[in-house]
Order: sequence, then C-alpha cells, then structure tokens
Amino acid sequence: MIKNSGSNILSIKQLHRTGQLEAAKKGYIAILRKQPHHIEALHGLGILYTQQENFLKATYYLQQVMTYEPHDPILPLHLANVFKAQGLFSQAVQLLQNLLITHPGYTPALNNLGTAYYAQGNTHQAILAYREAIEKQPDYRDAYYNLGLALAKENKLEEAIFIYKKLLDDAPDYQAARFQLACLYMQQEQLQAAIDEFLQIEIDQPYHFETQTNLGTCYIKARAFQEAHRHYLKALALNSQDIQVLFNLGVINLHLGQVDPGIQYYQKAIAINPDFFAAHHNLAAAFLIKHHAHFALRHFKEALRLQPENATIAYHVQALEQNQHLLAAPNDYIKSLFDAYADHYEPHLLAALDYQIPGLFYQTLFPHLNLKSNWQILDIGCGTGLCGIPFKPFARHLSGIDLSDNMLAIAAEKQIYNELFTGDFIAVLADKKAKI
Repeated sequence: MIKNSGSNILSIKQLHRTGQLEAAKKGYIAILRKQPHHIEALHGLGILYTQQENFLKATYYLQQVMTYEPHDPILPLHLANVFKAQGLFSQAVQLLQNLLITHPGYTPALNNLGTAYYAQGNTHQAILAYREAIEKQPDYRDAYYNLGLALAKENKLEEAIFIYKKLLDDAPDYQAARFQLACLYMQQEQLQAAIDEFLQIEIDQPYHFETQTNLGTCYIKARAFQEAHRHYLKALALNSQDIQVLFNLGVINLHLGQVDPGIQYYQKAIAINPDFFAAHHNLAAAFLIKHHAHFALRHFKEALRLQPENATIAYHVQALEQNQHLLAAPNDYIKSLFDAYADHYEPHLLAALDYQIPGLFYQTLFPHLNLKSNWQILDIGCGTGLCGIPFKPFARHLSGIDLSDNMLAIAAEKQIYNELFTGDFIAVLADKKAKI
C-alpha cells in the first residue's frame, strides 16, 4: 500500500493547514487520480470536506480510507465527528463504542463518546465517559472541561466549580474553562467571584464580547451601575447591533437618572428590532418621566400590539388616550409596575428626583421621638424601606406592607423590619394572623 508517494503531498498538507482549502482539495484530487488508494490524500479530503460541511463526501472519503487502514483509531474518531456534526448522535455513539472495543481506554474516543452522549441529552453517561477518560489520562484538559459542562447541565454546580478550579490550577491559561467558572459563579449569585474571573479573562482577551456583557450584567446585579455602563460600552464597541446591549445601556442610564441617553439607546434597539417589547415598554415609561405623553402613548400602543392581553399596558393606553392621570389604578397594575421598577426605584428617587420625603417626615415627627420610645410602627406602602430607616431606632416593632414582592425583597435586605407583608394594607390589617 502506498502511503506517502508523490513529492507534493507535504506542500498540499501545508496548504490545508493554512486554510487554503480549494487549492488543497485540487492537490488531493490530483494525487487520487493517479493513486486512488493514497491514504493521506483520502484522509485529507475527508477532513477538508468536513471543514466545508460537505458531510456526504466527508463520510465517503473517511469510510474509504478506513477500508485500507482498519486499525488506525484516528479514522473512526474523525468519522464520528462527521456524524455528530450532522446530528447523527446514535451512529457516532455506536462507532465510538466499537472503537473502544478494539482500542480499550483510548481517551480521545472516551472524550468524544462523552460529547455524543451529552448532545443526546444523556448527561449521566457523558459524565461516566469523561471521568473514565480522566482516569486513564489525568492531564486530559478537554475531558475536564467537558466534564464541567456535563456536571453543570445536571445542576451539580459545586462539582462543576471544583472541576474548573482544578483544571485552572493545572492550566491557568485555559480561558474557556475560566469563562465557564465565571458563568457558574454568576448562576450562584457569587457576583464578586464571577467579576474577578471575568476581569482575569479581560486581561488576556480584552475584545471578548461575552466577557464584557457578562461583566456588565454582574455589575448591574451588584448595583455598580457606573462599572456596568463602562463594560457595556466596551461590548457595544465590539457589536453595535446587539439589541440586548443597547437595551441594558438604556436601563443603566435610567438607573443613573440620565433619561435622554437612556431613551436614545432604547430607540436604537427598536430601530434594529421594531418588535422588541421591553424596549417599547421602557421607552414609554421614560417618556412619562419627561411628561411627553404623546410619545409615551405611541410606545405603549406598540407594546400592546406585541402583548395584546397585557392588562397593565392596556390600562396605560386607556388612561393616556383619555388624557387622565394614572390614579386609582387596580392593585394588579400597581404590583406589576413596582415589581418592574424595584431594582432602580431608589437610584431614580434619590438621584434623579431628589426624593426627600423620608427626611421631611422624620423632621416633622422628631420632636415627639426619643431613643426610649416604645413605638409599634406600621410603614404602609413601605416600598424598599426608605422611610423605615430613620424610624428604626425608635421602634419596638417595625412592620412594612407593600403590594410589590420585589420592593419588599429590597426592603428585607436592609434588615430593619421585624415583619414584612405583601398585599393591600386593608386586607392585611383585616387578617387576624397579621402580627402588627
């Protein structure tokens, strides 16, 4: 069997390696016209057609070369990858299982078998295959990486974190593993740990779009809006058409009380996707802040077009069309509104609107208060707890009531209330179980 005849096979393989696929293809075919059983030309064509996603020809050439080299384990491995690329996972599994019968413990086959199982949704078998590959080859980085993915898929997050940390201890330059570790920290709301990992990636890959967007998201969740703004601007410089980045920049600017730039970002998002419900909804709210009812109505109507069963949006449209103030709204509407508003309620009140009611309220009541006061205080419509803060030192028992669960969740973080109740205050007070 001729394996390497033809003086130009090395130059053809060099063309292939450097991405000159059409030139390499012509070279392989020229060799095969003269030597139809040429192993390297057949194999090279199989790989090249796989790269070009011509899977029918890739399968043909790889099967051809396997008939001439039945004991070379790399050939069925490559054919299994062709099957996986076509979604033919059962064929890939069968081929790899057969390969492991003839080549027991062949770690690339075990790793690829794991990826085929994973693609089938059989994460349990995938984990077993990856673990066996690692047992046979303890420094097999890709098997560790894939094992982490499979563990995370099964919601075994702590095990996945352990695997990625171990991998990074041995291979600190494995940035894909660091990225997955950071994403797992995000999922667990370990925001500072996630930020630290993403910042480490940024040093090596400053133009990685997903790292910048995830940093922005982490900083938003941590309410570090200036930092979030900085990273989303970096992401926008990498992809100016990403509507989620544009939308998040709109959100951040509203958080910071910068309404006009926020409106501009929402408008850019809608220009790209006119059916972006959240952007229309937020644009309408932003125009209400600026008292531009006509523009607010336009975007509420667009939001209602996209969600015609949305009672809250319908309420806005009706009120604005009738030129009415949004008063005496139903409880469901108020709850929905403030649930959505909760995460930027305080920054908007304090920074944009210079909200001073808690302080004025405290100054009014201060002559009647002292640190020996034994008050039972009920904060009706407590929101995020801004009014509760100054009165906590004078309260034997401080309770809060609000319609919005999200507002109450932020109030609870302040750890000033003895009890918090969700619902209409009349109903709560009527409930004999309410300990106020």
